[in-house]
Formats: sequence, C-alpha cells, structure tokens
Amino acid sequence: MKKKWKIILFSFIGVIILLVILGATYINNVCYNNVKLMYKLNTTDVSIVQMEEEGHYLALRMNGNQLLKDRMEREGWQFKQQEGAAFFFTKDNQETVISTEIWNSNYVLYRVDDNVVNLADK
Repeated sequence: MKKKWKIILFSFIGVIILLVILGATYINNVCYNNVKLMYKLNTTDVSIVQMEEEGHYLALRMNGNQLLKDRMEREGWQFKQQEGAAFFFTKDNQETVISTEIWNSNYVLYRVDDNVVNLADK
C-alpha cells in the first residue's frame, strides 16, 4: 500500500516538473519581453506596441491590416498598394514599405522600413 502512494506521489511530482520545464521553454522561445507585450495587448486598450528591435511593432491579428492603414493615415501617410505581405505608403514624395508577418497565430508583426514612422500607441 505504501509503495502505491509513493508511485502516485512521484508521478504527480514528475508531471508538475515537466509542466514547469515546458512553460519555461515556451517563455524562453518567445522571449520574456515579448510575453509582456502580448499580455499588454490582451489586457489593455493598446492596439500596437513597439518591440525591442527598432522598427518592429506587435499588434493583435484581428483587423491587423485595417489597423495598419488607419495608423499610417493618422500619421499622414497615404496607402498606395499591397503586394503580398508588404504595404506601400507615400507621403511628400517619400515612399515606405511595411512588411507584415503572422506571429504566434494571434498576433501580427509589423516591420517599418527605415523606422520612418512610430506605429505604437501614444
């Protein structure tokens, strides 16, 4: 009887340790700072946040393309065309390209060419 309880106890501890290792691996893979950004997007009214790397922004995937167009229009840029995952905008004889990438299935990553505009909520 005692042996059975020991097996159950060690099995339970083993499962807990495995879950902790898997959780730590996930956070390490996504990067802790990015996990904080995802949390901020999901728990606040912020729609676009700036990532650590210059010119990189993160937003929720829902309505991501329209959000990008609206944000660029607010900054004075006019939408020109879309080619695949790249959006082309013009302003005062200047052109910029913003590429998008689906990131972690629920988020979209914006890469602003030469970081000409700050897309993050102010």
